Amino acid sequence: MKVRRNGNGAVAKMYEHFLHIAPTYGMFRTTDLAPVVFIANKMKRLKSGQAADVGCGTGRYGLEISKRVGERFHLFCVDNNTGMLRYLRKNFVENGISNFTPVRSDSHMIPLQTDSLDCVVSFNAIHHFSLSRFLRESSRILKNNGKLFVYTRLQDQNSRTIWGMHFPSFARKENRLYELEELKQAFETDANLNISSVKMFEHHRVFPLERLVEQAKNHHYSTFRMYKRHEFREALHKFVQNILDHYDDLDRISWKDQNTMLEIENVQ
Repeated sequence: MKVRRNGNGAVAKMYEHFLHIAPTYGMFRTTDLAPVVFIANKMKRLKSGQAADVGCGTGRYGLEISKRVGERFHLFCVDNNTGMLRYLRKNFVENGISNFTPVRSDSHMIPLQTDSLDCVVSFNAIHHFSLSRFLRESSRILKNNGKLFVYTRLQDQNSRTIWGMHFPSFARKENRLYELEELKQAFETDANLNISSVKMFEHHRVFPLERLVEQAKNHHYSTFRMYKRHEFREALHKFVQNILDHYDDLDRISWKDQNTMLEIENVQ
């Protein structure tokens, strides 16, 4: 089992990171709509209900889900970062969404009633959680036959991103991500959570080099916080050189990102 950075110092550092980038988070991150549509279509089969977006950040994904399912679902937006929740509220209100409740909470101590939710979702966040405790808490708050959707990037998928391929040490430093078998084993330890399906998503990305450099400098992935300052400067310089060596059109740097969706049913 790999060692993950989950000590108090690392947790505090990540809290400060997300607090710092909350105002510009939506500017530097890409929201993948395909998994949103997949989940929304599943939710639409229910006439009404309650759902939670755990590790919601500024609400990029929760907002897109709310737009698609309408007023039928009330969404609890769960995150432990006050900065992220502040901008989430602003984003939802500006988009005319009122059926939501921001909840400041850790992923393993969610202040919602047992057996109260029809759906729990988490987008690109489980590597920040204690996975076993998050799964237990999800099982607790979900109704019988409720659904848990986990959207994440696997370790091997991360190594094939533009950053994993060309930004020095990026894939090695990002040791918080899971492999698929690790996730499956984690679910096997909870008798109430059964994996219904595993779906892979592929996203074609096209960005100019200038935009990629801007994303790195603004730490659009928390992985960049794992570099010391001088180390980051050297890695960024090498990244630019690697891009120059591998791509001809610097206004259209293209690659394919992959992510994985686990659909889990809570059977009590």
